[in-house]
Amino acid sequence: MNLDTIAVPPTPTTGEDSGQVDTHPIPRLLKKLDELERAKEEALKQAASSAMESGMYESADFKRQVSSESLSDPKIKALMQQLREWINDVLTDDHIVVKNLCEDLYDGQVLSHLIESLAGAKIEHKEVAQSVATQKAKLTEVLNQTNYYLQMNPESIKWSVDNIHNKYLPSVLHLLVALARHYGIPKRLPSFVTIKVIQINKASAANPEPSEETNVEQITGDEERETYNFAARQQERDVFDTLFDSAPDRVNNVKEKLLTFSSNMLSKMDRTCGNIEEDFASGVNLIFMMSIAESYYVPLYSFTLEPDAYDHKLHNVTLALNLMMEAGIERPKCTAESIVSRDLKSTLRVLFAIYTKYKHQM
Repeated sequence: MNLDTIAVPPTPTTGEDSGQVDTHPIPRLLKKLDELERAKEEALKQAASSAMESGMYESADFKRQVSSESLSDPKIKALMQQLREWINDVLTDDHIVVKNLCEDLYDGQVLSHLIESLAGAKIEHKEVAQSVATQKAKLTEVLNQTNYYLQMNPESIKWSVDNIHNKYLPSVLHLLVALARHYGIPKRLPSFVTIKVIQINKASAANPEPSEETNVEQITGDEERETYNFAARQQERDVFDTLFDSAPDRVNNVKEKLLTFSSNMLSKMDRTCGNIEEDFASGVNLIFMMSIAESYYVPLYSFTLEPDAYDHKLHNVTLALNLMMEAGIERPKCTAESIVSRDLKSTLRVLFAIYTKYKHQM
């Protein structure tokens, strides 16, 4: 709007100044427009806030809603502010500014940029999705990529397409905390942050009356003891880098010792191994070793016993690495892809991590 083109004739005022002429209509109009603009901004802020507060997850059996008490909790606010600032720092080059975590991440568009920046990945950017079905399809693709890079045990994942798309705050926070830990947020997150969730159980044949219960979800733990920046640690040198660079003649000795250890363990399931690069690339022997060491049974439906396809091998190795972390073994400096690709150094790192924990059991 060009204010110079607006013709505002002088208008007599009323009241005490009746009979006097307003000789400054343009500044008055500017003031009015400024007030309207500020009111509009305030309304947008309130809408964003209420949108976050109304974020809930609803299923056929129950509805979950974050309590107003948690939304006003200073620790929750501090966590959200820190995550928001971190995301905006990461996305500076993309000229993306996140103001509301739930509102801005729910359709997967901004989240895809975040994963690309953090993981150095490439996710196909389609036009902004309008329909719910298209948004969820995009979000599914992005979350699949995210879960793949995080390489977490599926049972420990506390977010889903529906939860993120419904702007359910606990799930959004769980996802961002996992990313912050994995890729290394500069400042450690606040410890022991919890969020109170009100669950309303719907009436059913078994329970004719609806009921309500309150649950507390833990978003962060003892952050001073958490392993941060695994992605950056991948670039740090370790004992195997030194071994391969400075004492390559000793590599065979390490191979033989780890091969003997692995063979003894696998013999309990009538399995053998004779080639470190080949015999662990499918992930099957690694899964069996963890099963033996921890004395539990890994259901056959959870992995491929005789994998041929690369994706099946990758799934097996990822499962084995997750089982190791569940057993309290610090994640070795390797990726699932490097094991499948028969990288000797990576395979030795994994076997040495298992050996270190269980050598006294064999």
